[in-house]
Amino acid sequence: MITSVMRVGDTAAIGLDDLLLDLSGLKIGDAVRVQWSEEGTLVVTPLGRPASRQELAASIRRVSRAAESAPDA
Repeated sequence: MITSVMRVGDTAAIGLDDLLLDLSGLKIGDAVRVQWSEEGTLVVTPLGRPASRQELAASIRRVSRAAESAPDA
């Protein structure tokens, strides 16, 4: 996914599409840790409770359906 940094009030934000939110288990308002690695990579780590097996299974099903219906690139 290619996105851009956007101005939101006095801060900056990076938009994530629904697929990345599903894969990561993130929801709007969830806390994340953002770190800069020595290799030059920005790392975003979800904080809080781990996803349940049911949540993970539902996310995998949504991603699988999205991948099956996506046009070939």
